[in-house]
Amino acid sequence: MADALATRRAVLPVEDNPLPLMEAAAASRETGYEVAETASIEAVQTHLAARPELVAMVADVDLAGEPLTGFTLAKAIAARWPQVAILIVSGIEWPREEQMPMGARFLRKPFTP
Repeated sequence: MADALATRRAVLPVEDNPLPLMEAAAASRETGYEVAETASIEAVQTHLAARPELVAMVADVDLAGEPLTGFTLAKAIAARWPQVAILIVSGIEWPREEQMPMGARFLRKPFTP
């Protein structure tokens, strides 16, 4: 009974393009995670501060209209929430070593769920 009431772990996809955001959310749900979708950096910080069940963030590098890239966002999140796993994705840019926070992973777009 306690397991049924336990909070499910959640993933936070960060993507400014609606179609890839929906695809990332669907793939995460299919693997049993709850999903908190967001397209803005401000929303990322709000979600992480309010939802301790968030265990991972998947961030696109190019976030249109945002002052930060997915790389800088990842570094900020890693510094404040080191327990959150980070996956950075891009079809445009390959990361330099200094752009990646320790422990973060990179996945080249396009990819399958």
